[in-house]
Amino acid sequence: MRTAASALGFYRAPILLVSLLAGLMLFVPFLVLVATSWTSGGLLLFPPQGFSLRWYETVLQDPRWMEPFALSLAVSAAATLLAVIFGTAGALAVLRLSPRSARVVRTLFIVPIALPPVAYAIGLYGVNLQLDALRSSFVTLILGEALIALPYVFVVVSAATGRLDPNLRKAAVTLGAGWPLILRRVELPLLIPNIVAGAVFGFSIVFDEVVLSVFLLPPGVQTLPLKMLSASTEAFSPALTAASTMVSLLALIVLALFAWLSRAGARRMRKVSTP
Repeated sequence: MRTAASALGFYRAPILLVSLLAGLMLFVPFLVLVATSWTSGGLLLFPPQGFSLRWYETVLQDPRWMEPFALSLAVSAAATLLAVIFGTAGALAVLRLSPRSARVVRTLFIVPIALPPVAYAIGLYGVNLQLDALRSSFVTLILGEALIALPYVFVVVSAATGRLDPNLRKAAVTLGAGWPLILRRVELPLLIPNIVAGAVFGFSIVFDEVVLSVFLLPPGVQTLPLKMLSASTEAFSPALTAASTMVSLLALIVLALFAWLSRAGARRMRKVSTP
C-alpha cells in the first residue's frame, strides 16, 4: 500500500518547501512582535535592546490600555451571550423543520458571514442617528457584534445537532416527556461542549472587531482593538507590541480551548451513540 509521501513523488519536495515558507510567513512576524515587546529601550528595534518586561507592566498599569480592554471584554461577552442563545435556538429549530425549510433557515443564518462588517456598521449607525437614547450606549455595538458571532455559533452547534441520535428523542416521547423536558434533559446536555466551543470561537471573533467600534462607540470611548489602531498611528512604541503580544496569546489560548472543547464534544457524542 502506497503512503501519501510516496504518492506525491517528484512533487513532495516542492510541496514541503512551500509549506515551510508558509509556516515561516505565519510565525516569524509573531516572533518578531514578541521580541520587540521585550526591549528595555524606548524604541521599536529588532533585535531588541536588552531584555525587560517593563512595557508589559506599563500596559497593565495604564488606565488608557486597561479601560479599553475591560470594555472589549464586557461588550464581547454580552454579544457572545446573545449569539449563543439565538445560534443554539436556530440550530435546534432546524432539526424540527422539513429538509427544504431547514436549508432555507440554515442559509439565512450563515449569510451574515459573507457580508462585510462595514455593512452592519453603516446600518446600525443609521439606527443610532434615529434613536437618541442609543447614541451614548453600547446597545447597537453589542447587537452588531452578536450578528457577527451568531453564524459561527450556529455552525458549530449545528455540527453537533446533526449527530444527535433521533432515537433518543423518540424514546423520550414514548416515555411521556414533552419538548421542554427533552430539550433540558436530553438535547442540551449533549450539546453543551459544542455550545461552549461556539461561544469561545465567537468571542475570539468579536473581541478583535474594530470596524463596528469606529462607527458605533460614543465619542471618546475606545475598545482595545480601536485603542491599538489609534496607538499605531500616534506613536509606535513598545507598549503597542506588548499589548499586541498579550492579545495574541489570549487568542491562542482561546483557540486551543475551542479545539479541546470540540474534541470533547465529539467524544461525548460517540459515547452516547455507541450501543
